[in-house]
Amino acid sequence: MHLKTSRVAVPVAATVVGLTTVALAVAAAPPAMTVDTGAKVRILAPTPQTTVRGNAVSSAVSITNFRLNCALAGTANRKGVGHYHIELDHSLINMFCSKRTPISMLNVAPGKHTLLFLPAANDHAEDKKAEKKVSFVYKPSQPLTPATPLSFPGKPSIRIVSPKNGATVHGGFDFTVAATNFRLSCALYGKANVRGYGHWHANVDTTKLGMMGMGTMLGMSCAKTFHVSLAGIKPGKHRFIAILEDNTHAPTIGAQAAVSVTVR
Repeated sequence: MHLKTSRVAVPVAATVVGLTTVALAVAAAPPAMTVDTGAKVRILAPTPQTTVRGNAVSSAVSITNFRLNCALAGTANRKGVGHYHIELDHSLINMFCSKRTPISMLNVAPGKHTLLFLPAANDHAEDKKAEKKVSFVYKPSQPLTPATPLSFPGKPSIRIVSPKNGATVHGGFDFTVAATNFRLSCALYGKANVRGYGHWHANVDTTKLGMMGMGTMLGMSCAKTFHVSLAGIKPGKHRFIAILEDNTHAPTIGAQAAVSVTVR
């Protein structure tokens, strides 16, 4: 993912009683790559200075002059096609194609926060000129119990359950993994790191392109299975890679697995 050092990545210490202030990221990352998608973004929700009393903030956007298609994420760029990113206080949450989505406030401190919406190409390069942002106030009626560090008996690891090495796939397939000594959490996407927590990214062919290898990221998951679309992948032999990531989407966990399959 081509993001500024302030937007993703390896946060410095800044927690408030175990809760992140979420505006903390500083990392020695390569310069961000940008793209001009031609997209026009209008934020429908939340409205400016809304007070959020629940434990998720509901977001909604209108994006015109741009076709949203997450099935093509991580594949070759196509003009006028892509997805959009949501950031909470300049920290990436995820990519989206639905125009409405809730953002969990787990491990987020009460107070003023900002959501940013950025159109992005298939390789996750962002259209900074089209960025829109909105501020809101988080004042939960019943705050969530924060996620706290976990201890496991061994090092985190991930293995691929399916497809099997040498399999032939067509149209799409379920990429199924098993993570050990690690707790997968979607609610902590983009939040400060908490020991023992994170998620996994599915990449195709390489982990070397773009910011921390995200140029070929097909998607991210906190479930055991991620459905891979082959819409943007050419027939032939390919490697599909599962990488454990920390909450800031950095591969600091040091665990990954790969499988070679033939796309028909």
